Amino acid sequence: MERSILAVVAAAIAAHSILFPIHEVSTVKVLRAYSIANTIIFSFLLTSSKHLTFSAIRLATVNCTFLIVFFTLTVIRRLYFSPLSHFPGPKIAAISNIYLANEFRTGRGSRTLLKLHKQYNSDFVRIGPRELSIRNVEAVEAIYRGKYPRGTFYEVGAINGEFNLNTQRDYKLHTPWRRIWEQAFASSEFQHYNPRVEQHVVNLLNAIDHAGAKELDCSKLMDNFTFDVMADLSFAHDAGMQIGTGDNTYMHFIHKYMSAAGVIAVLRNLSQLLIYLPESADVKSFRLRGEALLSARQKLGNTRKDIFSHLLRTDTETSTPVKFTQAQLNSNANLIIIAGSDTVSTTLTQTFRLLAMQPSILKKVQKEVDDCLKGSEATVDAVRNLPYLNAVVNESLRLFNPVPMGAHAATPASGVYVDSTFVPGNIQVSVPPIALMTDPRYFAKPDEYIPQRWLDWHEGIKDRRAFFPFGYGVHSCVGRQLALNELRTVVAGVVQRWDIVLGEKYDEGEWKVDWRDHAVLQVGKLWVKFVPRAK
Repeated sequence: MERSILAVVAAAIAAHSILFPIHEVSTVKVLRAYSIANTIIFSFLLTSSKHLTFSAIRLATVNCTFLIVFFTLTVIRRLYFSPLSHFPGPKIAAISNIYLANEFRTGRGSRTLLKLHKQYNSDFVRIGPRELSIRNVEAVEAIYRGKYPRGTFYEVGAINGEFNLNTQRDYKLHTPWRRIWEQAFASSEFQHYNPRVEQHVVNLLNAIDHAGAKELDCSKLMDNFTFDVMADLSFAHDAGMQIGTGDNTYMHFIHKYMSAAGVIAVLRNLSQLLIYLPESADVKSFRLRGEALLSARQKLGNTRKDIFSHLLRTDTETSTPVKFTQAQLNSNANLIIIAGSDTVSTTLTQTFRLLAMQPSILKKVQKEVDDCLKGSEATVDAVRNLPYLNAVVNESLRLFNPVPMGAHAATPASGVYVDSTFVPGNIQVSVPPIALMTDPRYFAKPDEYIPQRWLDWHEGIKDRRAFFPFGYGVHSCVGRQLALNELRTVVAGVVQRWDIVLGEKYDEGEWKVDWRDHAVLQVGKLWVKFVPRAK
């Protein structure tokens, strides 16, 4: 018995020594090998003793011993012998990703990172066994400039094992895929997109007008607007959300999907098992709805210019033609639904909240819009270059970025220097916008909403490199221009007609509780009154 225990201990030490140097262990392969080993051991025990119960007890003892030794060694090595051991951070985070997963479960993810940077007074905080959060402006270019692959965080996005532009970590595939997406957002395409955006803005203004003096949930209004735009420009589909004929449960499923995805993405081992596990009802509903939108769009062929008119065709501009498979198209459809609706919606909602809380800023942007439009309707081109309007939008993106944790990347095997600090190779890193864009080293009065900093208050921005609301380099948002067009046109159209006042049902405490980061920001109800301006 003593020899067998020693053999199990030796096996645990050997397994740990083999697995620890591997940077991205395949969970499936490990579980398969572990199952095979257990089958062999159980067969041997059963053959030796001929007693099923005794063999099962012996097997349980072997497993308990093996796992206790293996995980004890893992804890010791992660705490004291990891290349990240000298970086500050919670000990529990160094031991397991469960710590960070729980923060995302509760919606505190990015705010926890901000708190940790302040708590440890450090630009580098260890937030996982192999993960760092970096709050230093030099990291933006150092990490995101090079073609360092996306982090393992994005593996969760591989719905049914297929990847989309956001989750593809292999740049041999990501580069040609991104080129197709960039063609969909080329400047020449906006002659087709802008009139449709403007029509949806008119629908939004009509919805507000029809509500009269009632308090409205601004979050719901913006959800409806951005979903209509996304469905139209992506799938040539009239979602009808703003006129009341659409499926009002769709955003619910988007939020449910992101709540689950944010947690699972942190737990890489679990995310690798997703394709073998049954889908939750909410995730399945979200996926099937996206596939239904795509299927309807495919039946239209090339009858209309939209984003999928580019994704559906074969890109022949390279030596090897590139064409998405059906499964990849399905995955990209789900990406468009999230990135094209939720992020713009939360930014608009928070902008209107900030304007309602600071009437002087509202009055200033109203004057600029009035002087420009002179009573005519807001259009994308008319408001594109309004300085104060752009400052209002920039300040909202700075203070309340819709992706507050930022993009995840994996460092090269040789490691990388950020400022004067060496970041080891083959680890996951992120530069959270919520931390960098509210850092007093880069922005004066960083926690205050001051659009003027983008104009003539030069001291307000100490280092413009710290402003990267749409990401940077190969990790940047390909739909940046469309998002800005929506943001500017909606804000201009609304402030031209109405003053914005927080409603009686608005509760600041409830708003803060409902502000949740599940990799993509989610906000609660924002009750406001849109008060017609005096003629």
